[in-house]
Amino acid sequence: MFDYILPIYFLNNMDCDPTFAGACSSNEPHLLTQGDLNDIVCDLNLSKKHAELLSSRLKGWNLLHRDTKVCFYRGRHGEFKDFFSLEDSVMFCNDVCSIMEVPGHEYNPDQWHLLIDLSKVSLKVVLLHNGNRLPSVPLAHAANMKESYGSMKLLLGKIKYDEFKL
Repeated sequence: MFDYILPIYFLNNMDCDPTFAGACSSNEPHLLTQGDLNDIVCDLNLSKKHAELLSSRLKGWNLLHRDTKVCFYRGRHGEFKDFFSLEDSVMFCNDVCSIMEVPGHEYNPDQWHLLIDLSKVSLKVVLLHNGNRLPSVPLAHAANMKESYGSMKLLLGKIKYDEFKL
């Protein structure tokens, strides 16, 4: 009986405990910087749309530092767009080694494996890191393409599979 009552007593009286010191000694809210917000967005794996929605709500509640940008996430794909081309209804990465350098990863074929994902409406080609310690790297996407020898040959040719030994 005591084991059950004791934890509830302490949980209910934490605010009244004069010896309890929280992470911040001030009652003022911690205003999030751009770095703090980026970390939260990354930790929660939010899309651009949801990241902007969260940022907007936090800004509305005056929880963001004045230099923190709400629309920061709209252009986060910009540094990658030059590495992709569109041909034959296939969006594909035209330089695998260089796209790996953007987030600061060195391309080593022994540390990555290729995944080709088929859904009812599209084919996707992605590089997955062995051990999943690094994020996946999208290499190609083709909407309205059926799985066939011809479509696989086209996709693998676009990403230069033989050249990079993915």
